[in-house]
Amino acid sequence: MQAQAIHEQSGLRRKAQEEKIKKFVVGKAPKNGQAIIQLDDVFTTGDAKYDAIKELKSLGDFKLPLLAIAVDRQEVGIDGKSAIKEYEEKTGIKVVSVINALDVIKYLSNCLEKDKGIYNYGPIMNQDQLKKSIRSVSNYLHVYGTEEAKKEITAKIGKLEQRIISYDKSIIPACDVPTLEEFENLVKETSEIEKIGGYKIGFELSLGYGLEKVVETARKHTSKPIIYDHQKAGIDIPETGKNFARVCKKAGIDTVILFPQAGPETERAWIYHSLNEGLNVIVGGRMTHPAYSQSEGGFISDEGALEMYRIAARAGINNFVVPGNKPEVIKKVREIVEAEGIDPVFYAPGFVSQGGKIEEAAKVAGEKWHAIVGRGIYQAHDKKEAALEHTSQL
Repeated sequence: MQAQAIHEQSGLRRKAQEEKIKKFVVGKAPKNGQAIIQLDDVFTTGDAKYDAIKELKSLGDFKLPLLAIAVDRQEVGIDGKSAIKEYEEKTGIKVVSVINALDVIKYLSNCLEKDKGIYNYGPIMNQDQLKKSIRSVSNYLHVYGTEEAKKEITAKIGKLEQRIISYDKSIIPACDVPTLEEFENLVKETSEIEKIGGYKIGFELSLGYGLEKVVETARKHTSKPIIYDHQKAGIDIPETGKNFARVCKKAGIDTVILFPQAGPETERAWIYHSLNEGLNVIVGGRMTHPAYSQSEGGFISDEGALEMYRIAARAGINNFVVPGNKPEVIKKVREIVEAEGIDPVFYAPGFVSQGGKIEEAAKVAGEKWHAIVGRGIYQAHDKKEAALEHTSQL
């Protein structure tokens, strides 16, 4: 009787295991020693795939030679390594895909060249939609793509490099004034000066009057770039980057400054969404004031701040905010981004009231840099004269 009970319990366990396996398998439940080919839609970080391996191995002794996915996004992790290659090396499982991100671009480009939409019981994408989709996938590869994907996309459409200001060197007034009238006066007084490269506006004007109204006021007197510094942007979850970029674009902002202190996934997402809205992007990591980085007595680790620049450079960003009163930091940032193959353009606050010297920053910044000057211009009795004085130092 005992032997029969054990046999029945063993049968019940085996049947339960077979039923469990059927939840994961198409067709008959495999037997120990047989091969299982895994199927999935896309491959991102691979976390779910690793979990699937553990689950399958807990159900029996199966061979797992292949993982087939529908779309390979050709994506790398925050460390710049291909998630798929890392998965193959760790597991010994080969990954194949039906198509990859570059195939999507090729197909959409072919539709565009033939002046045809994509048809599925009728046209569902017009020319503008095709262009938008191509741009979106291209931006995705610039920010998230593998080295191979980036090389191919660069060969087709060129580097991501953005030229925000037409001059190699300029002065950018930081318009941290409390009223719209003061802002308009500042722009009016300085807009005709040749080496004034653009205007940086912050949260006081934007929250007080609305971004659209601020941009509208500036456009009465200048067509130069309007740079929005949210003081600071990029410190929320990744998903909100889309909303931030959409609001800035709708308001007429040309360029956004990001300080992605919320981490690498937020940084990449906010860069991607900003690019997707057609915005120029400037990324910062170190700041001008005392007690910011840990070496100065602050919260942010020195290496963490530098990593913000490194990740931005890997995403193709070539415009960076650096502290103008800390030449040694500018030098280090320049070394980091150039090591990633980027020819940097620097934007440096920290002059005049914060002790920075334009000529000292210029020695380490290279040929392309722009000094951001706030109180030294907007608090001057003669703003035009003050702006001329600063531009003469370039």
